[in-house]
Amino acid sequence: MTDFLSSSSTNILTDDYEIEVELATPWMRIAAAIINWLILYLGIILGTVFFGLLAKILHSALAEKICIILATLVPLLMYFIGQCIMMSTKGQSFGKKLLRIKVIGIDGSNPGFIGTVLLRTIVPSVALTTVGLSLNLIFYQNIVIALTKPNTIALFFYVICLFMLFRTSTYRRTLEDYLAKTIVIKI
Repeated sequence: MTDFLSSSSTNILTDDYEIEVELATPWMRIAAAIINWLILYLGIILGTVFFGLLAKILHSALAEKICIILATLVPLLMYFIGQCIMMSTKGQSFGKKLLRIKVIGIDGSNPGFIGTVLLRTIVPSVALTTVGLSLNLIFYQNIVIALTKPNTIALFFYVICLFMLFRTSTYRRTLEDYLAKTIVIKI
């Protein structure tokens, strides 16, 4: 079980010993998320430039269409694989690594792929997308219109998580942290 000392430091009890850690600040976690998005968008921009130039060199309408798809898919795939490897092995995304924070289990262990990637990222994303799209389909009854409307359920979820970052009484744990039984600490 976990025994928390204060809002900025945490004691984690394991079977044999106790570890004291310092929780990451809300601003560090927000900055890490922004850095991750910037890296993703930079990759997409560079992919667009590279594959756009390749399409111009090939002078083919089919090549242009293929290059447009690759310009998005290749950077997304590279980013996703890189993030999965880093989060699974070190508990850090690109942004978290730059800001020297990491995700650990509330027992002090590395949550691995299940905790950091599956429970903190994939499950919430898939659930929010499914529920949001389903609700949009119910209200708009047209798939094209439903896909263009914002996912208000996801927006609501992430606003709640944003407020949770500032709650010291819950040790700055978000809904994803509760799902995966994790905390984010400074290293």
